[in-house]
Amino acid sequence: MIFSTSDLGGIKVGLDFPVRLMGVINLSPESFYKGSVVKDVKKAYEVAVEMVEAGADIIDIGGMSTAPYKETYISVEEEIERIKPVVKELAGSLEVPISIDTRRASVAEVALNVGAHIVNDTSGLRNDVRMVDVVREYGASLIIMAYGEVEPSLEPIINIRRLLGESLEMAISGGIEENKIVVDPGIGFFRETGLEWYEWDANVIRNLRRLSILGRPILVGVSRKSFIGAILNLKDPEERLIGSLAAEAIAVYNGASIIRTHNVTESIQAVRLAEYIRPKISRLMHGSGLVLTDLDTILREEDLIDLMEEMDVDRRGAKIMGPKGEFKVIHVHGIPKILALIIKQEMLAIGGEAATPSDTVFSGFEPTSILLMGTKKHINILMDKLRGMDLKSIKERGLPNASDLAEALEKLIKLSTK
Repeated sequence: MIFSTSDLGGIKVGLDFPVRLMGVINLSPESFYKGSVVKDVKKAYEVAVEMVEAGADIIDIGGMSTAPYKETYISVEEEIERIKPVVKELAGSLEVPISIDTRRASVAEVALNVGAHIVNDTSGLRNDVRMVDVVREYGASLIIMAYGEVEPSLEPIINIRRLLGESLEMAISGGIEENKIVVDPGIGFFRETGLEWYEWDANVIRNLRRLSILGRPILVGVSRKSFIGAILNLKDPEERLIGSLAAEAIAVYNGASIIRTHNVTESIQAVRLAEYIRPKISRLMHGSGLVLTDLDTILREEDLIDLMEEMDVDRRGAKIMGPKGEFKVIHVHGIPKILALIIKQEMLAIGGEAATPSDTVFSGFEPTSILLMGTKKHINILMDKLRGMDLKSIKERGLPNASDLAEALEKLIKLSTK
């Protein structure tokens, strides 16, 4: 079900609950942000207590950096040696759940055995075939990050959704309870995509809400990451706090239910404000058992097709209905009145709507505005009609003609998908 909730180590997460904060503690000197690294159990405990007091709902412990642009892999034995005493101490001392950030089943098993509640697998279960079994056997919660090869011809968010969908299928078919799973789009982990990595990351955050059809709460980790440095020209992660807070707020505004951060004290203010301002999802839970969710401002054609396929709608039918489900409201200014009148009649004839100023009824060639309202299918039909409609009287005056509008609409729709 769209916008479902999950139980993450005993913490309820999802859009029906407050946005949760996950505090990051790294035990790996190789980590890109040295300010997150602690060297011993005592320091890890002190930092964790500070984070919990500042508002952290979960503490995430990592023993090995997995940044894709660094050679940071260590042996399994060393990773276990780093994380085991810290997880054991924090799990026995803190009232919040502990997450283990690892791609290795043997490391996850040790952490769960000494008190961890959540496995945060940045390989999306693809690195170690035993990970599904370990998570299931311990009844742990799971964070799945998008990971794998992408198709450059597809939108970033579509690539991310496909990868996450595959990992979700691996988890669920392996016996992990769906309501214990959260998804992570993997900000900072995609480098070979056909786009600059910072363009990719920005695009994913911009379109985050389109992951909603996976039916899992979304975790986002952007804290101090390199895309912020690339956009703001800040090479040192120490300088990226303000950029991190801005990105975290945008991620929350766009539907994130959990923010993974190095900076709990600062992040909680940005998160709470963005949470208060963000658009509310209109959902009705009827006493009869029906659940209704308004999707008109969330999903695009490709998302609707994927959602229908998930519902087992015939693919041919889904492709036909996809453009009918994406609603468009397009304001056009500078159009001759005579053309505006013609377009209004065309939109009404195909089942769409169009609004023009009241003086447009007097026709003429003066520039005016028109508001086009309809599905993407309506706009596509209108464009087809406009391409063969150029009016001689308008053309002779050198004014914007029907073919100009068709070309402009086509470019606008392409631009809106970037």
